[in-house]
Amino acid sequence: MDKQFSKKIISLAGNDGKAWLVNLPNLVKHYEEKWQLECFEPFPLSYNYVLPAKTKSGKPVVLKIGFPNNHAFIHEINALKLYASIGAIKVIQEDLVNQAVLLERAVPGTRIGDILPDSKQISLVSEVIKKIHQPIPLQSVFNFPTLSDWAKAFEKYRRNYDITTGPIPVRMFEEAEETFSQYDGDERTSVLLHGDLHNDNILLSERGWLTIDPKGVIGNQEYEVGTYLRNPLTDLPENSNFKSMVKNRVLQFSDELGLDRKNILNWTFANAVISLLWFLEDEGELNQTYLGNAELISEIQL
Repeated sequence: MDKQFSKKIISLAGNDGKAWLVNLPNLVKHYEEKWQLECFEPFPLSYNYVLPAKTKSGKPVVLKIGFPNNHAFIHEINALKLYASIGAIKVIQEDLVNQAVLLERAVPGTRIGDILPDSKQISLVSEVIKKIHQPIPLQSVFNFPTLSDWAKAFEKYRRNYDITTGPIPVRMFEEAEETFSQYDGDERTSVLLHGDLHNDNILLSERGWLTIDPKGVIGNQEYEVGTYLRNPLTDLPENSNFKSMVKNRVLQFSDELGLDRKNILNWTFANAVISLLWFLEDEGELNQTYLGNAELISEIQL
């Protein structure tokens, strides 16, 4: 078992996480029998145990098992079900009591981030966003978090640090916090967002480009676009002019999705800063790549 993965699960779920890790081989065997699968070595792991598999008929699928009391896992599966396979992978089987799900596997699985020229990539992303961004149905039933809920990361930082001397530059922190404060929660202008729409989470399948691993959060479209745009420089093609590329992407997304370009840029910066807060909370240190990324975004002029 990957040591970093085990460490992360124990930090998140304590003794329940330890017991879950010990029982993982039994869980995998259980679902191999229950859903008639043959499972293979897991993908690189983050927060869930995710394995490529194939069905009895040879169909490629993915088995995903969440750690105990993982609310994000439930939001992910509910978001996929609401997307109803439109612009997203299908849910084939589920056992939400034990936080396990069998998913369609995107084949060939080409990353959208590998598509060049960049203008073509952004047009493809825009088309995916149009498909998955739908009015919010049955919010009271699914109880998805909102951007206001996610903004509590700023409150937590204020409790833990003096913002004038804390690790995140005060100007950067306050500007991002202000952008989040402007989200009014109006469901008439909100949609169910993917919430983590980066260039590894849109893959090519036999049904076209599909999203994977949604967070499921209620908010405005500009936030989603900002999530895609705040990708670190390391995720972009070699020798990219980061600021020029992000500016061009902002303008193209604005034109293709009918969104305000200044709002897109503001949410791109706010996205970059909240990713700093989350990393600091999880790892106890500042991610210098993320910090440099946020600084570059703050310098972009439209």
